[in-house]
Amino acid sequence: MFLRTLIFLILPMFVAFGQEEPSFDLIADEVYLDVEKEGFREFKFTVKNAGEKTAPAGSYRVFFKVNGKMQSFEINTSALDAGKSLIYTSGEKIPANQPGKKLKYRLIIHTKDADKSNNQLKGEIIL
Repeated sequence: MFLRTLIFLILPMFVAFGQEEPSFDLIADEVYLDVEKEGFREFKFTVKNAGEKTAPAGSYRVFFKVNGKMQSFEINTSALDAGKSLIYTSGEKIPANQPGKKLKYRLIIHTKDADKSNNQLKGEIIL
């Protein structure tokens, strides 16, 4: 009985020590509207790896919403080296001739990285 109890108490400690925290840290870095082309503009957004190691391909997913509507999502993501950034372009074009229109955006990164507090970015752009 004592041996069984000892195994159940000690074994989880070894498992916990064997699991290493990810050493990549993805940041929802920047969102902006591209220059007008043929009467339309597109959102561009940047994901940066501020960690010490490369974020493996497929280890994160990127979602981008404008006014609550999904504009873009990337689920087959590529590897992102430490200190590098990737610029994504939303698939939907916004008519540029809407002065004063408010666009509320939200950039979301789903991942298991070192710091979850910087995996979302919210903001507003006025045309």
